[in-house]
Amino acid sequence: MSQTRRHLEHHPGINPAPFKATIESITDEGVILSDSWCYPKGGGQPGDTGIFQSDGEEFRFGEVSASSHILHPVSSGNLQVGQEVDCVIDVERRNALASMHSAAHILSATANERWGAITVGNQLGVTESRMDLKFENRDEFDANILQDDANHWVNKDAEIMIHEWGRKQIMTDDRVRNRRFVERIIDRIGGSDPRLRMVEIEGIDLCPCAGTHLSSTSPIGDITIGRVQNKGKGTFRIYFEI
Repeated sequence: MSQTRRHLEHHPGINPAPFKATIESITDEGVILSDSWCYPKGGGQPGDTGIFQSDGEEFRFGEVSASSHILHPVSSGNLQVGQEVDCVIDVERRNALASMHSAAHILSATANERWGAITVGNQLGVTESRMDLKFENRDEFDANILQDDANHWVNKDAEIMIHEWGRKQIMTDDRVRNRRFVERIIDRIGGSDPRLRMVEIEGIDLCPCAGTHLSSTSPIGDITIGRVQNKGKGTFRIYFEI
């Protein structure tokens, strides 16, 4: 049975609190806990890192990933099945990535709003992130305009909300971008009426996302677009910081 992604239960997705859990199993790749509030890497967002504390010892775990279970890579020994640990997530890293994720949504939405550009790839980082934007007419793209558009929404302090919606509500809402892609996600989940976690940035974006976000846009700070690379076939790769 797959574990529940407990991080989905918290919004905003910043300042994660320490939690207690029991070690359920230990593999060559790392530790599986009875329960975990860690964000496992996916959707372009790196996973959480942090520390296990138990009996006066600390054991650092690397970037958390997930398949059927959430895996916490630990290189140190002396951990045993059944042992209770306090799990302390790296708050500074999580907060930086949540801010980057909210910034990425704004950049993607504003590029689509102004030029009809489609986001075809992204990778978030703690200090710098990148996004691949595909244009029908690549000559229209202007990085300065995109940066100004994005910071307009940052300065509005738009609210960031989380919804759990079914197919009908999603597919009949005109604010949802790239609905053909969204429908493929719904079909992949399956079931009679699968629920999808939708992230809404008031006034500019509404799309499915399982990542961590802020509660509003102003704490992002200024979005700065740095390098821009031509990736061919109407696609630019932009690098940005906040």
